[in-house]
Amino acid sequence: MMPPKQLSTATRRAIWMAITLGLAIAIAYLTLVPRPPTPVRFPHADKVFHELSFAALMFPTPLLRPNRWYQVAALALLFGAAIELIQPTFGRDAEWADFAFDALGVLVGAMAGYGVARILNR
Repeated sequence: MMPPKQLSTATRRAIWMAITLGLAIAIAYLTLVPRPPTPVRFPHADKVFHELSFAALMFPTPLLRPNRWYQVAALALLFGAAIELIQPTFGRDAEWADFAFDALGVLVGAMAGYGVARILNR
């Protein structure tokens, strides 16, 4: 695999955009559809899912668009808040604890992305 810094800016931007938009669409769908009939079998699974999904959403940015991380982090936080605000419209419960785990996921994803970028760019 070619280190991210060796890819052209246009290529990095296209890859980043495809991954980030794809993940955002998946997160929106999964957080707004009615709950599945069979609950997940471990405590606080939904919080883990929120953290992991927002970490995945943030992860590509430090690798492919490192100068935009703060803008993407702010947009991801707004996205998480918007989801919580509109979930009752879709028959879901709005929980600000979910938003807190979204924020934690943004932080974890950014840190992990920067760690991987540092390793790849050695």
